[in-house]
Amino acid sequence: MARQLTFSEITNQRTLTESASTVTDDTPETPTALLDRARQHATNVAAEHFPDQPVEAIG
Repeated sequence: MARQLTFSEITNQRTLTESASTVTDDTPETPTALLDRARQHATNVAAEHFPDQPVEAIG
């Protein structure tokens, strides 16, 4: 049996558009900071999805 969502659970959810347009305090301020964040994200994704592959081998 599927669990029913409460009204507050539904209203607390945000759409992708709402999430994408939200400004956060940790927004990179410089191209270097953005590149650093992108590299860290790529490393995290590679480690999660390709744990046996060295990060350096992924282009």
